[in-house]
Amino acid sequence: MGEARHDKSKMHYQLDRISFFSDGVFAIAITLLVIEFKVPVIHDATDSLLWDSLAHMGWKLLGFIISFFIVGYYWSVHHRIFGYVNDYTSRLIWLNLLFLFSVVLLPFSSGLLGEYSSELDLHIPYGIYVLNIVLTAIMNVVLWLYISNPQKKLLTHEISPERIRLGLYFTFVVPSMFLLSFLMSLKFPIVGRLIPAFIPLILKYGLNGLAKRALEKENK
Repeated sequence: MGEARHDKSKMHYQLDRISFFSDGVFAIAITLLVIEFKVPVIHDATDSLLWDSLAHMGWKLLGFIISFFIVGYYWSVHHRIFGYVNDYTSRLIWLNLLFLFSVVLLPFSSGLLGEYSSELDLHIPYGIYVLNIVLTAIMNVVLWLYISNPQKKLLTHEISPERIRLGLYFTFVVPSMFLLSFLMSLKFPIVGRLIPAFIPLILKYGLNGLAKRALEKENK
């Protein structure tokens, strides 16, 4: 299908529609994560019974916290990517939809993991969750490479190769840590499930040098 010939004066309106729709999808996905939490119903409740019930939800709570920040992280990445966009194509719209498809799957895979969170000997729920994270990262890479390609002429300004590589490094940190986590969980379930908790530290401090070099290149 050919590109729609919209008036140039409507360009920013069309870009805003893409961004607003994407923000709405992220907002719904991040809200759906909490639906898996149900208030414990205990007959003849005591503090001890209530505490035991809440403690039983510990792994589910950890999964929710990690998923919340994963969705939030990819929203922030999406926000930064579209900050460079000054034009759009039909292919960009479909690539963005495929990326959002991987995002809206996260409440399901997170819910599946949460449902069996206490069964640490089960590998399928965590495996599906990790595959979902990997799919989201792959679609993020595809979207980033398409937008940052100067031949597509979608950018507000040309992005340095260092900045493009930095975006790829940041994207690959999350799925790499989850893949390592899954492999580790096959032998050491508790240790493996805790590995993703270190992702914020790596994103914050592990790539500082690369981020500084990319910024220096862009400021030249």
